[in-house]
Amino acid sequence: MTNELLRFASPSAEGLVRFDMARAAALKADLAMLEGTGGTQIKGLTTYSGIGTHTASTTGANGDTFQPGDVALMESKLPDAVDAPTAWVMRKAMFAALMNRRADAVSAADGKGAFLFRGSSSSSTPPGELYGTRVVRSSQVSAARVKGSGTNLSYVLLGYFPDWVVARLGVMEFLASGLGDTALQNDMTYLRGIQHIDAGPRQVASFVLCDQLVVG
Repeated sequence: MTNELLRFASPSAEGLVRFDMARAAALKADLAMLEGTGGTQIKGLTTYSGIGTHTASTTGANGDTFQPGDVALMESKLPDAVDAPTAWVMRKAMFAALMNRRADAVSAADGKGAFLFRGSSSSSTPPGELYGTRVVRSSQVSAARVKGSGTNLSYVLLGYFPDWVVARLGVMEFLASGLGDTALQNDMTYLRGIQHIDAGPRQVASFVLCDQLVVG
């Protein structure tokens, strides 16, 4: 940050920068917990080999289509120790597509029948749940999964998330420094955020992944 900002702006300006840094770090941690490769970053839940998998009922050479029947089928793949899943995780666009999908009415593929994933009234507010389980919608869920020539596919994740353990020391440590040639020449202060965090599944079987899905 420029020192002019620190000298002449409201004290809340630095607080705004700190808030943005913490938010960016939280989003980065969330993404790593979903799809991280491990090693120097958190190993993502979807990359564990022991996680349950489910293939969508309608398969295609370039992507599969998630159907209403897949909801119960995915839940059936959770172990008996899981009484009920706590959340679905999917892209916002995927959830919107599911909520807007309709059955055929008069002719094939007319899409004018009853809603498949929610109430039959077109004026009813789309729920924040899928068959009674909360849906977490995030654009951080990948839209670049690949099958055949399909390169914009996504996935749906169902799980008992108390079995996803986050280990963290404190929240975030902020260090300010005006040292260094660049900082001195440009009259700037560097603000650095340090966070010690890791995560992993207590039981990988508590999660089920349906991958390579067409968003629609």
